[in-house]
Amino acid sequence: MGAAKMTNIPNINKALDKESLKSIISNNYLNFAPDYMSFLGEWITGTYKAFNDADKYIILAYLFRKTVTFYYDNFIKVSYETFYKTDHFDIEKINIVEIAKALDIPKETTRRKVAELEKAGVIKKKGKHLIIDKSAIKLVEPINTMKNLTNVFYIIYKICRKKNIIDRDIEKEAITNAMKSNLTYTWYHYYKFIFNWLYNWKKFFNNDTEKFIIWCIPMLHRANKMRLEKKRAEVDISSWRSSIEKLETRGINTMSLSDITGIPRPTVTRKLKPLLLNKHLYMDKNKLIHPGDQGTYKSEMYNIQNNCLNEFSDFMAKIFNQIILKSNSSKTK
Repeated sequence: MGAAKMTNIPNINKALDKESLKSIISNNYLNFAPDYMSFLGEWITGTYKAFNDADKYIILAYLFRKTVTFYYDNFIKVSYETFYKTDHFDIEKINIVEIAKALDIPKETTRRKVAELEKAGVIKKKGKHLIIDKSAIKLVEPINTMKNLTNVFYIIYKICRKKNIIDRDIEKEAITNAMKSNLTYTWYHYYKFIFNWLYNWKKFFNNDTEKFIIWCIPMLHRANKMRLEKKRAEVDISSWRSSIEKLETRGINTMSLSDITGIPRPTVTRKLKPLLLNKHLYMDKNKLIHPGDQGTYKSEMYNIQNNCLNEFSDFMAKIFNQIILKSNSSKTK
């Protein structure tokens, strides 16, 4: 059996646009939010656990992003299997100033963490070139990320199918396969989304990644509780925000926050102080942590959420269109 060939020009009227998807998400936010937040929460907590240092992982991910961008810009199509079975990646000469600016990490901090990655053997010199070692490739292999993304996409697909916005059946596995078969395309747009998401939230939390990670956990805990209570009813984003603020849940203690995030308990305790002071979180009489009312920051936080949803909708539209348009223009020979 030969490869699939495009025999007709794709029908662009079948394509999804990000505004349509954002509307679907906004109007069905209860169904979408827990899996979306779990995907992001697992990714951001994973950044710390890899090296017990979130910034090191983020720097490494940035170097991977540069490699993926090179492939994308030069029309090099690489599959998931090919990408993650290699024993090393060549990378461009590291520019400390560029990395520091892109990730909003102080220049000297960036220099120190890159040196620590080199000392640990994650980044190595090979002649005149730099490579990322295979041990690091395993650290960033997105097994759970791919699964979590598929779950989020499939939830929205089912809503689109029910409303006949997508007019064909798509198996859950087909979404995973579409992302894996052209990982260059998928990961270029994924990294574009995830780094914008990270940049916006880090900036809000004064470039403190650990503080951001700690804030995420009580929010995720409450979102999961709300989904169970509402039993997947259609709840739009405005109603969801209003309901989740009023929802009573058992909080999380500092030891659990430390266990979930991997961040040492003394650090968690220290980082909680400004989060509590600014009403991003609050502590009850039993010293359990809950999402706060966000005080005067609420409007700013909603704007960040909305901008990130816009970016995610764009990413999702590109993945769905890879499936939808190809199915309408190709056949297997």
